Amino acid sequence: MKAMDVLPILKEKVAYLSGGRDKRGGPILTFPARSNHDRIRQEDLRRLISYLACIPSEEVCKRGFTVIVDMRGSKWDSIKPLLKILQESFPCCIHVALIIKPDNFWQKQRTNFGSSKFEFETNMVSLEGLTKVVDPSQLTPEFDGCLEYNHEEWIEIRVAFEDYISNATHMLSRLEELQDILAKKELPQDLEGARNMIEEHSQLKKKVIKAPIEDLDLEGQKLLQRIQSSDSFPKKNSGSGNADLQGLLPKVSAMLDRLHSTRQHLHQMWHVRKLKLDQCFQLRLFEQDAEKMFDWITHNKGLFLNSYTEIGTSHPHAMELQTQHNHFAMNCMVRCRLNRCILYVRGF
Repeated sequence: MKAMDVLPILKEKVAYLSGGRDKRGGPILTFPARSNHDRIRQEDLRRLISYLACIPSEEVCKRGFTVIVDMRGSKWDSIKPLLKILQESFPCCIHVALIIKPDNFWQKQRTNFGSSKFEFETNMVSLEGLTKVVDPSQLTPEFDGCLEYNHEEWIEIRVAFEDYISNATHMLSRLEELQDILAKKELPQDLEGARNMIEEHSQLKKKVIKAPIEDLDLEGQKLLQRIQSSDSFPKKNSGSGNADLQGLLPKVSAMLDRLHSTRQHLHQMWHVRKLKLDQCFQLRLFEQDAEKMFDWITHNKGLFLNSYTEIGTSHPHAMELQTQHNHFAMNCMVRCRLNRCILYVRGF
């Protein structure tokens, strides 16, 4: 699932990942205060939750999410459906759900809420109590924290990142298809087939050269700069910052490395295959020449055998036969030397 798949509800900021971490190192999923929780379609909310839950790294997700639900300004009866969706649809582990309500609301609603049973722990806390679970450096300003978070910028970076990964993955797939073609071991069995395969191989190089790796490289470098220039990006000597945003850097860098290494390997495979095809062409050409040589020998062998016992009936006749024999011997020597030269030139 991509950001574009849930973009409308994502823009509503029904829930967001600030990139903060609780004191255990678990990721924080926040449902900010709003008055219309009940207007959100449950299916849309499930899709949004599924998307956001898969963004932190697998290692971080294993520690369990801390879910912050800000109920200030919301109706109390909207919290149970939300928690139920979290229990039924959340693809990862939830460590605890922290419910924020105005201080004068606690005792009045504690009994009703306590009657619900969920697989994860649920606690009602004040803003002050929230800091016992999450350090203020990992909380956004709406919870009196100092963690910078710009929702619109986060969406833009996620869309750009996912588009880049999608384009780069598609390019890698195309390059791997070319690798499969170049990895073929079969060689042409005749001279014409060798010519055709060499021509096809030359055309294949154009596809390798035209692969827009430079464009993707430039796009990736711009994306890296954009991520690092974000106000939410962790600053040096600071314990605050969007850890999920920082986690995008190695993914982009790894994809850039894969693109370059795959293309380099592809070039090497092309040259190796080109050498084998050239050698095969020379072999098939030699086989053709050798076949012609055998045909010549076979043809002249018959002529020679028909007359090799003839010694002439007179001196002029004998001289003529001797001259013909010398010509025949000379032709044999020339053809043998020519074939040796061809073999030498072609590397056999």
